[in-house]
Amino acid sequence: MRRTRNADDFLLEFRRLRSNYVNRYKPLVDRVRREFAERNRGTVSQLTDELLEAHSRTYVVNSFLAALNWRLDTNPETGLPNLIPEAQVEVQGVRRFLDYLGLESATKRPLMVVETKRPSAPVPKLKASGRSTGVGDIPSTLARALSGETLLKPWVEWLEDVRGYVQGVAAGRHAPQRVLVTNGDWLIVFLNPSGAFIAPNVPSATDILFFPNPEDIEKRSGELFLALEHERVLGESRDLTVGEVPFHFGPESIERAMHGLRVRYIEQPNVHGQYGPVIRVAPIMLLKSRFGGWVRIGINPTDFVLPERPSDLPAHLDEVRNAAGQLRTGIAQRLGRNLEPQGLREHYGNADSFSMIRGVLEVAPDQFVLATGADTHFVHGEPSVPNCPFHDWRRAHGEGCAGGGAPISIRQVLPQRAFFRSEEAHHCAHRDVASAKASFISAENRDRCGPRSGADGAAFCEVWKFETHLCCRTCAYEEVCTKATVFKLPCQRP
Repeated sequence: MRRTRNADDFLLEFRRLRSNYVNRYKPLVDRVRREFAERNRGTVSQLTDELLEAHSRTYVVNSFLAALNWRLDTNPETGLPNLIPEAQVEVQGVRRFLDYLGLESATKRPLMVVETKRPSAPVPKLKASGRSTGVGDIPSTLARALSGETLLKPWVEWLEDVRGYVQGVAAGRHAPQRVLVTNGDWLIVFLNPSGAFIAPNVPSATDILFFPNPEDIEKRSGELFLALEHERVLGESRDLTVGEVPFHFGPESIERAMHGLRVRYIEQPNVHGQYGPVIRVAPIMLLKSRFGGWVRIGINPTDFVLPERPSDLPAHLDEVRNAAGQLRTGIAQRLGRNLEPQGLREHYGNADSFSMIRGVLEVAPDQFVLATGADTHFVHGEPSVPNCPFHDWRRAHGEGCAGGGAPISIRQVLPQRAFFRSEEAHHCAHRDVASAKASFISAENRDRCGPRSGADGAAFCEVWKFETHLCCRTCAYEEVCTKATVFKLPCQRP
C-alpha cells in the first residue's frame, strides 16, 4: 500500500475501505450473526459481539489506520512497521494487552494507543443525567468524566482501561501522543493523553475530538488527518518556506514557537595544508502545531560564517539576530499573529515536546539543526560569569586544573574540534569541565543528566559534535545543562 501523502489521499482511501466493508464484508458479517443466532440461543449477544469486533478490526480499523500511514507490514517504501497489535503493558501489576500500539519505528518510542470496541458500543453518557448525549457534547462529557464525574456503564470501565493503558505505556518514560477509541463507526481522539490521563490538571474538552459516524469523518477528513497521521503524531520536522506557512498553519493552531539554527561544520585546509574549522549558521523558526508536529521554517536562507576574530563576533551575532527577526516577522505577517518564542529551559522541561524535537539534531554528517529557544544563536556575546580565569589555559595550569598538556592556540579539528582558542572569552580550559562535557549519557545516569539530545553513549555536552571547548557560560544551553545534578561548573554566576 502506498504512502498517504495528504488529507485528500486519506479521504479517497477511507471511502474505498468503507465501500469494501459495506458492499463485501458486512454482508458476510451479517450472515455470521444470523448463523450464530440460530445455533447459540441464549449466548448470542456475547458471541456475536466478539466476532463483530474482530471483523471490525480486520476489515475497517486496520485499513483505516493504514490510510493514516500506521502500518502493520513492512516493505521498502514504508520501512519498518510502526503499529503493533496486542502489545503487552503492565497495568497496576496486571499484564494487559492493547488492541494496537503505534510506535516510532527505530527507537520504539510509543506514539499512539488504539482501543477498539464492538460495533454496537454506545457513546459515553454522564450518569448524573442519563440523557442522550448530543454529538457536540461528547468532548465536554469526557472532560467532565476525567475530572471526577461518573459515566454510565460500560464507559466507567472503558475509561479506566484507557487510563491504565496510557499510564502503563508512560511508565517506559514517554507518554503516547494520541489515544484513539473507536467502534469502527464513531471515533474519539484524545490529543493530549498526558493531560487527560496522567497530569493532575483539569482535562480540556478542546483536546478531545469526536467523529460520530463515517459521514462526519468524510466531512472533517482534513482535521482527522492532521490529528492522527503518523508523521504528524511522530512530530517529524518538515522544512517549509515562509510562503508555505499559511497552507499548514492557521493563526490559532500554533501551540509553540522557537528560534533555531542550521549549523554546518566544515573541515577546511589552509594554505599550509593544515585543516581548520569553518562553522556556517543560518536562522530558522520552529513551529509546533496543536495537532503535534514540529515544522522548520526557513529553506535556503542566507547563512553566516562564525568569524575567527573575536572582535568580529558582536557584528556576526547582530547579523544573525536581525535575519532571525526578519524571518520571525515574515511568518507573523502571513499568519496575522505575533510569535513569542519559548525559552530552552521551558522546552527541555516539557518531556513530550522535547521528545519530538531535541535541542541538537544531526540531520546529515556535520549538518545540524539546533533549537535555540528565545535566543537566535548557540553562542552568547559575553560569558554570564565575568572575569573567569579558566578561559586561559596558562592561568588554569597555574591553579592545577588545566585540561590537556598544552593550550589550544589555533582553531583545530584534531584531536578535538575546538573553534575557540585559549585566552578567548568563549574558550574553557578547565580540566573538570572538559571531562564532564565528554562523559557519556547512559541508562543508569540519564535521570541525573536530565533531558539530553543525545542517545545513550553520546556526550553530555549538547554541542560536542562540533565544538568541544566552548565556555558553558557563553552557550545557549547553559541553563538546561547546569540544571543537571551531575554537572557543576567551577565558576559561579553573580
